[in-house]
Amino acid sequence: MLPTLPRRALLKALLVTAGAAILPLSARGRAEQPPSWNNWSGNQSATPKQLLYPAAENQLADLLRQSSGTVRAFGGSHSFSPIVPTDDTLLSLEALNGLRGQDDNGHLTFGAGTRLGAASAQAWQVGRSFRNEPDINLQSLAGAIATGTHGTGITLPCLSAQVGALRVVRPDGEAVSLTAGDGDAFQAACCGLGALGVATQVTLRGDPAYRLREHTWTLPLDEAIDFVGANRDRYRNIEFFAFPLGRTAIVKTMELTDQEDQPLIQDDSNDLLEMVCELSLRAPWLTATLQKLVTLFVSDQVRNGPAHRIYANRRTVRFNEMEYTVPADDGLDCLREVCERIRDQDINVFFPIEYRYTAADDTLLSMFSERAGASISVHQYYKQDYRPLFDAVEPIFQRFAGRPHWGKLHSLDATRLRPLYPRFDDFLALRREFDPEGRMLNPYLRRVLGIETGGRP
Repeated sequence: MLPTLPRRALLKALLVTAGAAILPLSARGRAEQPPSWNNWSGNQSATPKQLLYPAAENQLADLLRQSSGTVRAFGGSHSFSPIVPTDDTLLSLEALNGLRGQDDNGHLTFGAGTRLGAASAQAWQVGRSFRNEPDINLQSLAGAIATGTHGTGITLPCLSAQVGALRVVRPDGEAVSLTAGDGDAFQAACCGLGALGVATQVTLRGDPAYRLREHTWTLPLDEAIDFVGANRDRYRNIEFFAFPLGRTAIVKTMELTDQEDQPLIQDDSNDLLEMVCELSLRAPWLTATLQKLVTLFVSDQVRNGPAHRIYANRRTVRFNEMEYTVPADDGLDCLREVCERIRDQDINVFFPIEYRYTAADDTLLSMFSERAGASISVHQYYKQDYRPLFDAVEPIFQRFAGRPHWGKLHSLDATRLRPLYPRFDDFLALRREFDPEGRMLNPYLRRVLGIETGGRP
């Protein structure tokens, strides 16, 4: 979450600030035996009757035909919402990976279980880069497009809108190939929540390989908001990380460059971030001071390098996340209210709020369907109860007509989601065509799509 920090200097300052009030941080309990499946943060788990690992599309099709009950697939397990869990059959896409081919237009086809980081590195090796990427790249391609995962840039689309073709195995075992020529069926499958079937291949539109210049620096929070509002159209990529209690921010911009690559500095920021989160957990009265202190040790930094290396950040400190996307022009006003709410209620959260832009697209259910968006991501350290924070800010997102990220935590059901998506009912009709028996629907999907258990899907 944080740029590279000078470890020794910050460590010394934190210890002085914490003093003797903090208990030793080395005492850690032994983790319980993990369940059959759990996600990255540990807030979602499942103990299915079957946990299967198909190695090829035909094997996957056979498993679908032979199974009964609900079927869900998982990739990188980086979703925080209950979009994956089922008590029946869970399928891993891990073996369906790797670059499968490249066409004359530079479009790249991958196994759907390929992790985004591996896919973008393989694209670079054949002279291509993806149009845009998120800053976490551990997700599978299937999971990333199914949930509308995105990077930042007001003219740049989310991953779902970068899909050129898609191959999906329906719950009855039939494999279908979809392209833009298939109209709404393709646009539904590109951000399909895993509700239409199981993706086996994803073709992404590639650009000629490019390099990026990343600039990172700190500003007082109000100045950062003004800067981003005035410059969102100037930079290819722009985002910032707001610390509401400390009233500071870390700003990041990216631009195309032909300059030589700069070696990446050894990154100790994850160790520091976890230590600060532990301090904040034990001594909440220090959180505002810690937020100010951390930004004091973020130097003005510039990095040049291949696009896929600049986009990605190594994140090892676990958290839970809520993200809503509001209309792009309303984003900063919404963010101001969120920051005020956190300060007014004195909510203990060290993790900064991430703010990004994404272009509109033609998918039926991405957060950017038919409107450009400003995405506001609120995080809470995984050892802390996220509900006080998320419950406090979610009504603000909803008042700004926010659309929740499908892979992140939210409380909305179909009644409140339908007015937010012009093509919501079109998606439901196509879902019935692909999965008339509702076998791909777990309780989360039944809630967000408005399909009663035992009722007609």
